Amino acid sequence: MFMGVRGVWAALWCVLVLAARVDATARGSLAPMTYRRLADESAKATGGDAKGSWNEWRYRSNEELASAMDALHAGPCAGISKLTTIGTSVRGVEMRAMEVSTQPGVEQTKPGIMLVGNMHGDEPVGRELILRFARLLCIAHERLGRSAGGDEPGGGGLEKDLSDEASAKDLLDEASAKLLDEAAVVARNARVFLVPTMNPDGFSARRRNNANSVDLNRDFPDQFNEPGMPDRFDARQPETAAMMRFSESVNATAALNFHEGALVANYPYDAISGTNRKAGYSKSPDDAAFRRLAKVYARAHPTMATAANEEFPEGITNGARWYPLWGGMQDWHYVKTQTMDVTVEVNERKWPDESQLARLWTEHAPAMMAYAKTVATESTFGRLTDSVTGEAIRGATLAVAGVDVRFTPTSRRTGYYARFLAPGRHEVTASAPGYYPQTRTANAGERLDISLRRMEDARPSLAPEKDGNDGAAVVGKDGNDGATVVGKGDARRGPKPKPGSAGLGGAAGAGELVGVGELAAAVAAAVAWLAWRWRRRKRARLAALREGTQLSGVRIDG
Repeated sequence: MFMGVRGVWAALWCVLVLAARVDATARGSLAPMTYRRLADESAKATGGDAKGSWNEWRYRSNEELASAMDALHAGPCAGISKLTTIGTSVRGVEMRAMEVSTQPGVEQTKPGIMLVGNMHGDEPVGRELILRFARLLCIAHERLGRSAGGDEPGGGGLEKDLSDEASAKDLLDEASAKLLDEAAVVARNARVFLVPTMNPDGFSARRRNNANSVDLNRDFPDQFNEPGMPDRFDARQPETAAMMRFSESVNATAALNFHEGALVANYPYDAISGTNRKAGYSKSPDDAAFRRLAKVYARAHPTMATAANEEFPEGITNGARWYPLWGGMQDWHYVKTQTMDVTVEVNERKWPDESQLARLWTEHAPAMMAYAKTVATESTFGRLTDSVTGEAIRGATLAVAGVDVRFTPTSRRTGYYARFLAPGRHEVTASAPGYYPQTRTANAGERLDISLRRMEDARPSLAPEKDGNDGAAVVGKDGNDGATVVGKGDARRGPKPKPGSAGLGGAAGAGELVGVGELAAAVAAAVAWLAWRWRRRKRARLAALREGTQLSGVRIDG
């Protein structure tokens, strides 16, 4: 009995599809169990009053801030949050971070958004803004879940959803139903990392610098003064080193950093090259995208982008044009971790009276949410993978035409990337050592998956190419198939299979036959390889579960 060459590969393809389905089923059954167990353990560990004192507008002490984060984690954020200690201050105060997402602590194919507050000790408003922002995300996500479970929206349903946390009137004054809807979108479509205080010692002393009298916003590696921007953690302040390690572990797509002393959204660069230390516009490669992001925030604030803001009528400024500084976190984030960081000066007066906190929250909550939603839903994203194996490619980079900087996928495991771009249509070039580069086009905010072919790879691909695009396809933001991107002719194809080689795309002769023994050997080898690979992935997942760690490498506290 004999079978054609194409029949051999068809049989192998069926084996691969079956194995993939088995693997997906195993992963799907493991994740919910892990999710519930860790959530239950976290709730037991936090204890305390899950409601907290949310009707009070005041500056919480460091101890009260930690308790409020515990209360959120055990209360409205239970099941969609993870708490971790990213380091300690000079005086040993824990620096805590919370992730809010649908699968906290798990690497996901979503944009990441980071919010950092209280970098300067005498600028504490960000602590309260970030804490209440986290709570808003969690309440909105819970409300969405209840609606999906059968509760009808509107008609007083919102008051019922919020009654356990605070008076409905209170929360509706803070954030409209529209804002809650936007918060639910952010919680569903992004990983949000929140660090309410970066300088707890400075807050306690009510002074700008940390306990070593160092300005933390001058302590980061600087691209102009430290070529290569080496980490040199031992030369940094402990708060700076902790933030650097955390930022490098999550590689957020965008960030907000809250300060006080003006009312403006400040974007990179803060520093200027050369010996000239005078103020002047210092343009980053992503200047157009940064300006768009800053304007999103400023225009969602009631007065930031109006004539009432005499110093900054547009509500935005280039950092160095306002005043240059070196060693800032904003520039370091952009250059080192690819994070589009915007510094927000929330109030012209530092440490405003507590009676002003309700007003400041009401003004900044819509701007914070507009910024986060824009990043979550309008970033260009996709996967960069090997055209044969479908796996991430080591050393792969992407570049956008007209933007003089390359960036790498956020995930080394899946090849996922997300990048916020200026409005319009962009050419994106993906490349990697040993692979043919591919240049494709997509509108800002669209999904763009790219598969690269090895230069020496003459093997047939077991997976058919997508829509004839040499491994590139664009789909809409909701995941539905969108317009196909056709190559421009400048992307080189990989070598064609040699004449007579067997493959889905090969030119095997109609008379080519393979014996039953060869077929059995090929199938057995494929099955053995798939079984080994499945067992290896299962062991890795179980090991990560037992250790209680994020796939990104950040230790998660129970």
